[in-house]
Amino acid sequence: MQAITRIETVDESGHIHLQLEKLAGAKVRITIENLDTGHAQTAIPAESLALAKMQEQTGFATHILGAAAEDVWNDV
Repeated sequence: MQAITRIETVDESGHIHLQLEKLAGAKVRITIENLDTGHAQTAIPAESLALAKMQEQTGFATHILGAAAEDVWNDV
């Protein structure tokens, strides 16, 4: 798989234009990263979210970490 990286400026109407004749008819992945903010504006992959939600529902997370007796901030 070949990746093409291009840095483009979004015009005032919010559009960018990519002309990709060699890829006509191909299915492509487009990732947008805002380079002006200093950090990436990327979404969390669905699989990662699903795994994190599953981890929150484990017995350890709900019974041990969620127990009032285990809350170290109770006495602060």
